[in-house]
Amino acid sequence: MTREELFDAWAPAGAPWSDWAKPVLFAHWPRPLPEVAPDAPAFDLAWIPRPGERFVLVIDLPGVESVRLGLALAAIGYRPVPLFNAVPPPVAEPPTPGLAVVTVEAILAELVRGADQLRASPPSTDAPPAFLLDADRQTATRALVPGAFDNRSVVFATDFPSAVRLAAHGIRRAVLVRSQAGPIGDDLADALRAWQADGFELNVKWLSESGAAVPLALPQRRWWTRLWRWLTATARLRRDPTGGFGGFIPHPSGG
Repeated sequence: MTREELFDAWAPAGAPWSDWAKPVLFAHWPRPLPEVAPDAPAFDLAWIPRPGERFVLVIDLPGVESVRLGLALAAIGYRPVPLFNAVPPPVAEPPTPGLAVVTVEAILAELVRGADQLRASPPSTDAPPAFLLDADRQTATRALVPGAFDNRSVVFATDFPSAVRLAAHGIRRAVLVRSQAGPIGDDLADALRAWQADGFELNVKWLSESGAAVPLALPQRRWWTRLWRWLTATARLRRDPTGGFGGFIPHPSGG
């Protein structure tokens, strides 16, 4: 499977939400990838709104879990949309394990594994979207020292369709899905506030708790607070020429 065929499986031409799928990880296929477990624990989908209820879902789980839930949602009528912005480190000979600050190769492996399912049983063209994020996108798994590949990333409001665009498809409600109750990342919270400000109903589902999603109210922030957060986030992270996040932390120059 070529990288173009892989991306097309997840973001088919003409589908209404394909413009938001991030090509960053797909651009690094093919490459050596870790083995993925063929059998994953089943998700309890009893709480999921049926596609006809017209919700947008935002899946903020650790990357591999996010993809697996996205595939489970595809089977019941949602369109999973990958929003992974982190770049894997360059392929090295010999391989250098633990080079990256955030591990994303397993996410790409899961995207490759799931492509056949989406090609065999694609969601309908009017399927509501389920946007897939890596909850560990800013979690460093190794020290931020010279020589490390820093691929921490953030998400912006512009990474999602506007409330107007969603409403044009009959969608005016959203559910955020996270592993357990706790603080929501500032980057994602700011993105969700944009929907809330335009009248969207926000809900959250903690997978560690039983029952349906519950209302989520996010306090509004001043525009300059959001601007400052955007500037500081982009200043401390490393952008890649492909549009994603990733780059080596340089060694200090010799005197």
